[in-house]
Amino acid sequence: MKTFYLLLVSALLTACNAGSGEGLDDNGQPISSAPDVPAPPTTPETPEEPAGLQANLESIQNEVLTPICTQCHAGGNAPLGLRMDDLETSAANLINVDSATNSTFKRVLPGDAENSFFYLKIIGAAIAGNQMPLGQTPLDSQTQETIKQWIDSGAPLSAQQLTAAAKTVKASSSSTEISLTFSQPMDSATLQSSSFSLVDALSKNAISAETSINWLTPQVMTLSFTADNLSQQQPILIINQPSLSTVTSLIGHQLDGDRDGIEGGEFHHEITF
Repeated sequence: MKTFYLLLVSALLTACNAGSGEGLDDNGQPISSAPDVPAPPTTPETPEEPAGLQANLESIQNEVLTPICTQCHAGGNAPLGLRMDDLETSAANLINVDSATNSTFKRVLPGDAENSFFYLKIIGAAIAGNQMPLGQTPLDSQTQETIKQWIDSGAPLSAQQLTAAAKTVKASSSSTEISLTFSQPMDSATLQSSSFSLVDALSKNAISAETSINWLTPQVMTLSFTADNLSQQQPILIINQPSLSTVTSLIGHQLDGDRDGIEGGEFHHEITF
């Protein structure tokens, strides 16, 4: 009996010690002896800059014109006066400038590489004569393709300049289809049917037409216009009119419609039949 009482007292004492709260925090959780270790700082991800040749004149100047073309086309003795010493000089001597060899061509016709003498020279087209660079290894196919993309997207001077180029794909007496190519992926919300207008070049009157849009890629779209007796007028397509829509790219640049190096300005395209 005495042994039983001793065991009972021992059990009660153990239970009391267990409920004393010793070794617990205010929330009743065991106190850890290990100090808190702060989480390592996180470094925000930074988008990588595109490497290599890009479809703008600044990149082409740095990667192609300066290291290759200026071996001949620099300084006062540049052949046919075609100097490409730097970005500004190249732009002034290439874009919308008549070819000194064949004046039916522009050296660079924004929006139309196939009719740009500079592009025809670097791909070795027969109509352009000797392939450039003269006496050297031709530019590789990827470089040629990037230069074509640069011209076809409106020949932007830099990655920041948003340009546009238009081609009349087909036209009939009452309808026309136009291909529009931009130098950057576009914010399609700024290019709705109401963003475009047709104006008769002679009367300056607006032409009422049914408009439809089809996006082929984020940078290329086709526009279709249908109107009575369309071919009997001289329609001009106008975009980036402030009263209609401010055309912008997905990275926030506004269309430089008049190519003056400043964002804004109307873009005009004369529709041919």
